Amino acid sequence: MSLLLLAVVMLLATAGWQMGSQEERMVGQQRDRAIAFEAAEATLRDAERDLLGSCASGVVPGACTPRPALINGETGFGAAGAANTCSNDGLCLGSTAERPDFSSRMPIMVLTGAPGAVGLPVLYGTFTRPAGDQEIRGPGGANLWRPRYVIESLCYAGGGQGMTGSFVASCPSPIYRITAIARGIRATDEASEVILQSFFSLGN
Repeated sequence: MSLLLLAVVMLLATAGWQMGSQEERMVGQQRDRAIAFEAAEATLRDAERDLLGSCASGVVPGACTPRPALINGETGFGAAGAANTCSNDGLCLGSTAERPDFSSRMPIMVLTGAPGAVGLPVLYGTFTRPAGDQEIRGPGGANLWRPRYVIESLCYAGGGQGMTGSFVASCPSPIYRITAIARGIRATDEASEVILQSFFSLGN
């Protein structure tokens, strides 16, 4: 009888330990995802500053190195202007159809280095922060995997007609879709990965 009770107690203790471990792992995953989400949001803001040609908040003007030619219309987008590609500076062109395909996975393919993707993303801080301060930090000041982004040029026809029109440099009021990717602080094979998108207009 005593052996049976001992076995039951051991089973209960093992089950309790496993439940505690699972809960701890879930909490860790949620925390890691929150860190990745915040890093992805920060990367979207970084890309917006890239579009504006300005340094990051708190960085003295002149301490960062914006693009040599500020983004204007669709100049320099795509690999030699080809549709569904990105340049090596993270500037992308989608479909040249009259109505852009917002379900296109092209930006995500470039960000993740998927087979067949053309172009390279921009690393966080490249154009907005000093060369020695381009990392993004998590809790305790630890450097995270460096987030990255691409900027896709879209054409807005105006007049309340929505996002239509052809992809041409004379587009009267271009808007830009930013896609950013970031990871949490856990080991590489366990880190949460978050991809966010936003739309941005220079107001011209």
